[in-house]
Amino acid sequence: MRTNTLVQLRQNPMEWRRRGLTPPDVIRAMVEERLAEPGHTQPIGDPSYADFFRG
Repeated sequence: MRTNTLVQLRQNPMEWRRRGLTPPDVIRAMVEERLAEPGHTQPIGDPSYADFFRG
C-alpha cells in the first residue's frame, strides 16, 4: 500500500479537483489573465471576492 505525503497530494491537481477545489496553479493563471486585461492593475493588499468577478 502506497502512502502519499501531504506535500505530494498538494502538488497533484487531481487531488484538488477530487475534493471540489481548484488547484493553485489554475487560480494563479486566472488572476494573471484577469490582471492582463485593460483597466486592471495589480491589487493592493489581499485579494477579495470582488477581484474575481467581472463588473
